[in-house]
Amino acid sequence: MFRWFGERAARKEVAEKLYDAIVAQSRNPAFYLRFGVPDTLSGRFDMLVIHMFMVLQNLRLAGKEGELLGREVVEAFIREMDSMVRDLGVSEDQVPGEVRRIAGLFYGQILIYAQAAENEDTAALAEAVWKSFRSGNPNTQVNAQAVAEYIITALHTIRETPLTHLLQGYLDFPEVARARRAG
Repeated sequence: MFRWFGERAARKEVAEKLYDAIVAQSRNPAFYLRFGVPDTLSGRFDMLVIHMFMVLQNLRLAGKEGELLGREVVEAFIREMDSMVRDLGVSEDQVPGEVRRIAGLFYGQILIYAQAAENEDTAALAEAVWKSFRSGNPNTQVNAQAVAEYIITALHTIRETPLTHLLQGYLDFPEVARARRAG
């Protein structure tokens, strides 16, 4: 697929398109209104990581081209985190360390979600989701079971997207609007 792209710049452009779709879906108000995801920096980060996980899992299954594109999507995420840290007023000399800390949290959660989702174990995934959201806010009322069910559905939806579409930056997520309310 990327043979006709011929260079990394084209792959980077596709990765940015995928990353923008990931960010847009992670900010879907239904997660915050219906699933009880806290509308905080931490809650938004958790939703971003969940959506990154789902896309990266599917790109990983797409062979070498998917792996290369996945790396570019992660690079887009890291650039965004660097920009966010700077916007939050972190001093210039502390930015690299803060970005490394965020990347560590990101990769840690990706691994936990991958292990829980491997056998489509919704209960294990719900527990992983619950722990992640509770680490950012111990009083959270997130409906972890609904989030876990959404993750499983989204993994299937993304997997059903033709590989050629995914490698061109087209991404579909399942509808969230009918999800059960938290609480």
